[in-house]
Amino acid sequence: MLFVDGLSVYARYLHGDGVIVSDVSFCVGDGQSLAIVGESGSGKSMIVDALVGVLADNCYATGRIVLDGDDILKNPRALKRKLGRSVAFIPQGASESLNPSLKVKTQIYEAFSRSGLKLNRDEKRAYTLYNLKKVGLEDESVLEKYPFEISGGQAQRVVLAIALCSKPSLIVADEATRGIDADTAEVFLKCVKEEFCGSAKIFVTHDMNLAKTCDKMLVLKDGNQMEYGFAEDILVAPENEYTKTLLQRTVQND
Repeated sequence: MLFVDGLSVYARYLHGDGVIVSDVSFCVGDGQSLAIVGESGSGKSMIVDALVGVLADNCYATGRIVLDGDDILKNPRALKRKLGRSVAFIPQGASESLNPSLKVKTQIYEAFSRSGLKLNRDEKRAYTLYNLKKVGLEDESVLEKYPFEISGGQAQRVVLAIALCSKPSLIVADEATRGIDADTAEVFLKCVKEEFCGSAKIFVTHDMNLAKTCDKMLVLKDGNQMEYGFAEDILVAPENEYTKTLLQRTVQND
């Protein structure tokens, strides 16, 4: 379970500290999914950066982020141990998140090592091909390519295959379907929900249609929490005017 209480994110500037995210609270239980929604600049990705410990050097977070009993803001070493094992991070722009100087197979094999799996060479290859097929990649030649030699959709599937190397209790997907075609996005989301059905899942998105498929929803605007609760309740009877506007835009675009 992930429990976030009073999370705020600040940036240090020459004239003083500025608030980017202010006093956000939510929780995601095992098997539950949470959509964090809002327009660009609402603070969605800053929350993710705090969750996975990749805030910029001039930023810091306060509050509590408790994952499986560990407060990872107070104990960043605990988070470092969890990343790649009990925490899987699927970033936006998968191509950029992969190491351009390493072949795809090398990066997947490294994921096995991080997750603690002890496999010989043949087992690594077999398990890798198995995971790639799960995410819709049948072409074995992908393994011998570098990230810049594959498409954005293929890179997104490779990142998901890397996540499949572990047994995480928390999945964090930051705009993971942005910039890829609808078919690839559908396969991606289906795979995440099926393969990690028992994990807590966070989908950071501007897509309200994706948010509708989640158990819970957190609505952000300008770094402030506008609304939080069960997605069904919010979709049927949103209390905040900003949430109503987002929903109206979704209806108009459908």
